[in-house]
Amino acid sequence: MRKQQSHFSFVSRSRAGFTVLELSFAVAIFAFFAIGSIQALLQFNRFASNARYQTLATAAAQQKIDQVLTTAWSVSGTRPTVLTTGTTTESNLPLNNDTFNSASGLSSAFTSLDTQVLDPRTTVISAVSGNTRLLSVAVTVSYTYRGRAYSITLNSMRATDDF
Repeated sequence: MRKQQSHFSFVSRSRAGFTVLELSFAVAIFAFFAIGSIQALLQFNRFASNARYQTLATAAAQQKIDQVLTTAWSVSGTRPTVLTTGTTTESNLPLNNDTFNSASGLSSAFTSLDTQVLDPRTTVISAVSGNTRLLSVAVTVSYTYRGRAYSITLNSMRATDDF
């Protein structure tokens, strides 16, 4: 009896594997998605860093507002130095001075995570016309991140303690 050879097994052995063209397309598609994923992660990191600096700038402005609002001020006494009318500027206000950002090795060609952001905080205190017991306060924190200027401003009113 003669053994018949299956045509199916012969065809499958000769067609097993991928062609060079199929592998090239697969590698190209994988590279395309990998590059897109890396770009998206870098952009998300930039957004997160910007949000972090905005939060820190708001906290620095709020700190100054809190200082102005909690300083004791009586009509009969002298006005505290913190409440002196005019414009005061504090330069080189560190917005990212924690030890993790100061560590070397955080920066790369794509990020600037270890770069210190040192920018000014300006406080403007002015008397409200017609009322000697009331002050208007505006605190502005300006900073530059990745070549773009940002500014956060908080406003408040301050009255004497014995109003």
